[in-house]
Amino acid sequence: MRVNRIVACIFILFSTAVPALAGPACDHVNLEWLSGQVPLSEGAKIVFKQERSGLCEVIVAIDGSLAPVYAGKDFIVAGRMYRQKYAVTRETMAGLRDIAEKERQDAQERDALALEKRKAFFKARHAELEALVSMTFGPGSAKETVYVITDPNCSHCKKLLPLMEEVAFEAGVRLKMIIYPVLGDKSRDMAAHALCNKFTYAQYKEMTGTETLAVCEASTDLLSRIKTFFESAGISFVPLVVAGDGSWVVEGSDINEVRGRLGLDCEEGAGGKEGCGSGQNQ
Repeated sequence: MRVNRIVACIFILFSTAVPALAGPACDHVNLEWLSGQVPLSEGAKIVFKQERSGLCEVIVAIDGSLAPVYAGKDFIVAGRMYRQKYAVTRETMAGLRDIAEKERQDAQERDALALEKRKAFFKARHAELEALVSMTFGPGSAKETVYVITDPNCSHCKKLLPLMEEVAFEAGVRLKMIIYPVLGDKSRDMAAHALCNKFTYAQYKEMTGTETLAVCEASTDLLSRIKTFFESAGISFVPLVVAGDGSWVVEGSDINEVRGRLGLDCEEGAGGKEGCGSGQNQ
């Protein structure tokens, strides 16, 4: 879970007033207890805690950033504390600058390592992508392949596909589409509908999410194999563009990076590294 999702909202889950709390405010507060109050991403850890005005002020490291939370006996308030117009939390965070910087650097190193592992994964196992393809698009004379991993309910994927169509004809490559529904039930339903009805690329692009659900054994089997394959690479996001021989991978919707990989000129105003799903790393 991203830190800004925590600090942007205040979660108040309590039934007992603060004055009724008994004992040292932080004795019960550990990562397991926090996880029982609010979902935390893998690798989250407590880097600081102290009693503050009857609550336990806790600083949690999440995805390379620090998030302040205030814990009572059976509730959490996530956000910043102020007292008489004074930013109490800011004072605490200022004293943790060194820790914050180390967490940021450690997160960057982890992200870089994970990215290299994903690249190595596709280099080693790119041949397995062929069995996961659902539809193709491109000139009949194309001799090279580019795999596009997409979710039918992903807005970034939908913006990328028309740009990839232009690339297909400019570079003379064939696009092979792999449907990887990572955005929940609606995505899975749309994917199953497309696969069971053997949609063409044009039909797939026109999907709105209002289609009557179709489920068949073939779609269940293929989506299961797709899920297993990409989860083994640690990938839970889309879109991705992968060279046919696995020599390069573009994560997100940066069309200029794709064009550069194919030896094409970049387009002014195009690009952006947005992506749908969790774990996005560029």
